[in-house]
Amino acid sequence: MKKFSRFIVKNQKLIIVFYSALVLISLIAGRFVSIEYDLSSYLPKSMNSIMGKEKLQSEFTINGSATLMIKSNDINYILEIKKSIVSIPGIKEAIWLDDVEDVKKPLEFFDKKLSKRFISGEYSLLQIQFTESNDALITREALDKVNKLIDKEHYFGGPAAISKDMQDTTSKEMIYYSVVAFLIITIILLISTNAYYEPILFFVTIGVAIVLNAGTNIIFGKISSNTNSVSSILQLAVSMDYSIFLLHRFHEENKDGNKNEAMARAIEKTFSSVSSSALTTVCGFLALLWMNYGIGKDMGLVLAKGVFFSLVAVVTLMPCLILAVDEKLGKYKHKAYMPGFEKISGFMVKSRVVTLIIAALIVAPTFLGQSKLEYYYSTEKTLSESSKSAIANEKIQQVFGKSNELILIIPKEDKIKINNLIEEIKTVENVDAVQGLYSMVDPTLPGEIIPKEVKETFESEKFTYMIINLLSSTEGKGTTKAIEEIRRISSEYYSEWYLTGEAAVYLDLQAVTSKDFLVVNNVSILLIGIILLITFKSIGIPILLVFAIQLGIWINLSIPYFQGISLNFISFIIIGAIQLGATVDYAILVTSRYKENLQVMPPIPAMIKTIGDTGKSVLTSALILVAGTLSISFITTIRSASELTLLIGRGALISLFIVYTVLPALLVTFNWFIKATTIGWPKTIKMYKSEEKREVV
Repeated sequence: MKKFSRFIVKNQKLIIVFYSALVLISLIAGRFVSIEYDLSSYLPKSMNSIMGKEKLQSEFTINGSATLMIKSNDINYILEIKKSIVSIPGIKEAIWLDDVEDVKKPLEFFDKKLSKRFISGEYSLLQIQFTESNDALITREALDKVNKLIDKEHYFGGPAAISKDMQDTTSKEMIYYSVVAFLIITIILLISTNAYYEPILFFVTIGVAIVLNAGTNIIFGKISSNTNSVSSILQLAVSMDYSIFLLHRFHEENKDGNKNEAMARAIEKTFSSVSSSALTTVCGFLALLWMNYGIGKDMGLVLAKGVFFSLVAVVTLMPCLILAVDEKLGKYKHKAYMPGFEKISGFMVKSRVVTLIIAALIVAPTFLGQSKLEYYYSTEKTLSESSKSAIANEKIQQVFGKSNELILIIPKEDKIKINNLIEEIKTVENVDAVQGLYSMVDPTLPGEIIPKEVKETFESEKFTYMIINLLSSTEGKGTTKAIEEIRRISSEYYSEWYLTGEAAVYLDLQAVTSKDFLVVNNVSILLIGIILLITFKSIGIPILLVFAIQLGIWINLSIPYFQGISLNFISFIIIGAIQLGATVDYAILVTSRYKENLQVMPPIPAMIKTIGDTGKSVLTSALILVAGTLSISFITTIRSASELTLLIGRGALISLFIVYTVLPALLVTFNWFIKATTIGWPKTIKMYKSEEKREVV
């Protein structure tokens, strides 16, 4: 490390120029990284619902879909609008009453069950099918064009409309919460540092790392919307403390006035602790790779890569920036206003017995509470109730009732067999209607008599499909039972069939992710435990540290359970790995400093001094993480992003409290256990009333 640190100090200009070039390249590369809003694309390709989506695309050129309700029951007007809609690029088909009925005959002769799906009172309902996916640019543009086309009151609902709202909301709100997070974190840094320029250096260093991370995402081609919405702020929040630790050490070392030597020593002395902290955070994120659901790999790799870039930037770029500006700007100092822990550290340690009793009492209820937490999968539930698509879906449900569409794709074989399948599916509980070629026409009719446009809508060379409308919502026991029954019936008729649609995808998603939380949590504990074991050469310390942070995770996740709130499944799965990886750093810092202090004093005074020594640094780090995440949680209207960032921010506060109450109590109380299971742990010093008399035990 001596050679490395001196190389950094001697080549300041070269390193700054090198990073400038990397930033420029990364800014260009980042423009070629696309954002994936369809989270079902991260499901295994072998899932039946996903294969069904691919069949719709390959056989029928159908990707996205939406529901359009127009305040008009004028048949001629709707037909004219429909004709204009299907001419818009990106739209494959608009299905309405004329596809299932002869609209030229009198209304009283219409099939009531079919017609009520398309006309209800003064409203008409069209099903729009797009040539590209729900989140594709051409689909979004098509939605905008349809909105401009219709001069009457209308509502756009369904997956494509929800996806458009998600994209519009994310792009707009990211600017707001990024600015708010920047301002709050700046205030925290100004309060905790002594020079006005220091927060700027922090932001420049981590900002460079964020740009490098975003640019190198080009190796993935695309990242998920969930990852995109939180990765930058989360990277900033979890790695800012590396900069703080290095700067504080530089000030400690810079007492003889030789800044270059002081910086070289600061790099040497902080690299071990900072790198181990970064490594635990990286391992927490990498644990997400063990998820069956592919979004874990997406988020885990992006976040882990981001922390790595932050570590590299802190130990290479930041020293150069500090040395470049400290000479000229170092005189502009101010008082640090971050409160210390010296006055309360004694009380915190002396109340350790009460602390451990309280901790023991809440272990069982918090563990059981978080284990019973309910979660949801529906994309629709992630949007605000005030969003356009949410309002549209609610209005459509009020007029036409609940609509939950599934698409069943089967081989184009015996017409009678297909008709029998349709009739049997109609008997399934919660099935309202089945729309397919042979539910609209007499299956005994010769194929050449059936209108060409109708056949092309529902048939390909090998397959035909039907739309099954359920009266239940996209999630729930009724929907699950109906899907399972439709799957059973389909398998009795055909060896090859595909059932897709939002509800089918969510059910498959539930099957894939059912064990992900337990797997991710266990893997993160194992990886971080191994790092702690190697770092401290101890068996006891990893047990105590992981337990302390894990207790914080249980408390965090049990809160929504006791509130009666359900969480988005992604938040539920990944919060354990993120909170453990991001906040175990606090425990590492406290334990490392406690070990140092034990070399010159007994356990209780050593812990009192440790809390006083580390309090400001950890408090600053935790507040930055809290500010960065809660700024998103309180501003964004996307429920899933709000939930995840609230969990991270609240988890940081809980972990901070645990690290300065429960962890000190554990370290002091079980000092004998640590000494027995740790290589090189300091021998216990007994200090008598007379400072001159000491005994080493």
